[in-house]
Amino acid sequence: MIKRIFKNRRGQIQGVDFALAMIVFMIMFAEVIVLSLSFLEPKYQNLEDRAFESRAEEISEAFFASAGYPEKWEYTYPGALNSFGLRKIGSTALDANKLARVVPNSLYELNYEAVKSLISREEEIGFQLQLRSLFEVTGTFTMAIPTSSISVSTSETGCSIWVFVIGPTNEVIFTQRAATNSSGGFEVSFATSTLPNGYYTLVVFAKNSKGIFAVDYAQAVRGTYVDLALKMLIQEDKNSNGRAIIQASHNGSATSLSATIVYPYLIGGEANANDSKTIASPAQNEIFNLRLVTNGTSVVILSADSLLGAARTVGIYPAQLNQKFGSFGEVQLPENKQVVTVEKLVIIRECIFKAVLYLWSES
Repeated sequence: MIKRIFKNRRGQIQGVDFALAMIVFMIMFAEVIVLSLSFLEPKYQNLEDRAFESRAEEISEAFFASAGYPEKWEYTYPGALNSFGLRKIGSTALDANKLARVVPNSLYELNYEAVKSLISREEEIGFQLQLRSLFEVTGTFTMAIPTSSISVSTSETGCSIWVFVIGPTNEVIFTQRAATNSSGGFEVSFATSTLPNGYYTLVVFAKNSKGIFAVDYAQAVRGTYVDLALKMLIQEDKNSNGRAIIQASHNGSATSLSATIVYPYLIGGEANANDSKTIASPAQNEIFNLRLVTNGTSVVILSADSLLGAARTVGIYPAQLNQKFGSFGEVQLPENKQVVTVEKLVIIRECIFKAVLYLWSES
């Protein structure tokens, strides 16, 4: 009896050992599977990330290394575009006239959805394009009687600056070339015995010690202003890079339409630093042909008067695309998608800019 009891206990112990061993084995096997999956999942994710990054590089080449097709699509309004590209024909620089077609709210602006469909092949791609100066300049001004004032600040010291104030009739009422102080600032006052109603625009150009330009502008209005749906497109004359063709449109209510262009000038060259023209009783679409510096940057001010008030819009050439002046593409970057950023230094009309292209998959 005693032997039988011990024998049964030994069998029970062996059964328990086997069950425990199986449980431990299953737990360890499950741990191995979980750990394997945890290592494999990021690996597969990284492969997808690398594949999209490679695709993003291809798309950026289309933006910056291709002239698009037809190659002179920038002068076709609106025209069919078979492929998109911003490069200048026969050059590694970008084409300021192509960039003019992607300025937000400009006349004949390229449709974002149309460009997106051209760059999307296997999957739908969203994008945002910015074109920034390599340093910052900010201008503010106060118009008052008998004295008005201008304040300029730059993110770098030792800059040359040019300031222009354009009055309600699109005339340059003040301009000065100067240098920033040791803090990167500049201030100046000028006499204003009268201030007619209308728009006043401050334009500031800054050039740092490396010869790189930055641009800013600010506006103020006295009296009544109205929305006349002003739009314009700034491009070089096809036959001369020393002339600007400004195509302008309004809603048909304007009684006069004026365009003024300003740009940096050599010392003593104030008289040649701007050009302007006024059209009385304008048609709904008009064209201005104004003097333009052969290279470099400039700003165009388009103004309109009507029986109800004044309207004005401002454009930079070559265009700047950023948070202040607007970017091309989606207004906001997506928060729940992988966004690839492609940054390049680009040359446009012998000016250096930083191009930033954000890309993401919408599939």
